[in-house]
Amino acid sequence: MPPRDATVEDYRERINRVIFHIEAHLDEPLMLVTLAQIACFSPFHFHRIFAAFTGETLAGFIRRLRLERAAYGLLHLDAPVTEIALGAGYETHSAFTRAFVALFGLTPSAYRQRHEPFALRGAQALPLGAPTEEPLMSPEIRTIAPMSVLFVRRTGPYGQAAGEAFAALCQFAGPLGLLGPDTRFIGISHDDPHVTEPAKFRYDACLSVARAVTPEGEIGAKTIEGGKYAVFLHRGAFEGFQQTYDQIFRGWLPSTHERLREAPSFEVYLNSPDQVPAEDLRAEIWLPLE
Repeated sequence: MPPRDATVEDYRERINRVIFHIEAHLDEPLMLVTLAQIACFSPFHFHRIFAAFTGETLAGFIRRLRLERAAYGLLHLDAPVTEIALGAGYETHSAFTRAFVALFGLTPSAYRQRHEPFALRGAQALPLGAPTEEPLMSPEIRTIAPMSVLFVRRTGPYGQAAGEAFAALCQFAGPLGLLGPDTRFIGISHDDPHVTEPAKFRYDACLSVARAVTPEGEIGAKTIEGGKYAVFLHRGAFEGFQQTYDQIFRGWLPSTHERLREAPSFEVYLNSPDQVPAEDLRAEIWLPLE
């Protein structure tokens, strides 16, 4: 395994290549696949890595740079607001205004009349040679056979979607005697909060089954891929999953020789909010490995 700091620095250098490329090509389409290739990362996981290291989503970073450039243009150019909006990638004045207000707290016209520039962050590169002080999470490496599950899908913020989906799933599974001490309760979050808006999150509540069951209505059946996984223990409220994922992608992943497989990660819940207080909740995060 390579030295941790050297590998973390390599990740920072690769992300910096993307940062510099974005800065130099703001007027062009910036596609996830292309940016991932520049950084030599898999497109499947690149947006998580970028957000874990920079603290910004990839889309949010690009949007901020374009809006900051637009803010500069509002103060220093005579171009109409609509023209500046088009230059920032917005097809309508109203869409540009909403995005501008969300970032700066003022409409473009009010900002122009203010005559005082805001302090803009710009495309800040990640520091190289900086020590990594964050504690390194240590997973178990496990290999499993394909796992049959029943599932219910819900769309919306993950906390709400999970509660609704598991309620429907257990209502179906309980009378069939499928809820036992060996049943695994599994969550698959298909969308990264760094990328997708909460209203569009797709969540599958799953439970493992040891015998054939005929799905009905909204109940579905599928197989979770077998193979090699890195299994991390999350402690505390489930709302903190994103912080744990960021710590994994920012700390553990650059330190290991393991490589992620292009398949969804999933969570196995070891207890539930109905059983214990939030600080005592425990769940496993399973990341697929090549």
